[in-house]
Amino acid sequence: MDYDAPMKRVVPIVVLALLVLSGLPVNAGDGQPGDRGPVFPSIVLRPLDGGDAVPIETFRGRPTLVTFWATWCGPCRAELPEIQRLYDQLAGRGFVVVAVNVDRSPRGVGAFLERLKLTLPVYRLEEGVLARLGVRSIPMNVLLDADGRVVQLYRGYSPGMVHELRRELEPLLDREQGGGGA
Repeated sequence: MDYDAPMKRVVPIVVLALLVLSGLPVNAGDGQPGDRGPVFPSIVLRPLDGGDAVPIETFRGRPTLVTFWATWCGPCRAELPEIQRLYDQLAGRGFVVVAVNVDRSPRGVGAFLERLKLTLPVYRLEEGVLARLGVRSIPMNVLLDADGRVVQLYRGYSPGMVHELRRELEPLLDREQGGGGA
């Protein structure tokens, strides 16, 4: 375990974990000033292909969906193609998906992605980070605004989740295209 994390990293992680454990949806409202969620914790993502590590802050400036999933998760197999379609439709407007695979080993993940025809960028986390983030079940999706603040937390799978996600995303994408940041 990494016990020497700076306090500024620990506090947001605790906030997110409490929100996740509360079972309540995390919603920052309608984007009104002062009505925003916590900043997503600073994490480092490891690309599945073994490339250079990527800090989550790399995606700031664009609405981002962080999705936690595994190859053995039936609901993830249903949800990921839906997220892929949404990503394909909205990537040109600035939407980013960060797909975080939580399998114990990355072996077999590539074949899984090919079988489902998924081209989402896939990352992994250092051991122990999932627990510190409060990820206790999957699929779990966290929608972030362009400032890296949590807009909405989606736990589990429901057939209407992607439609709700699109509804949450549209104002964020419009705000970014209009050049008005939050």
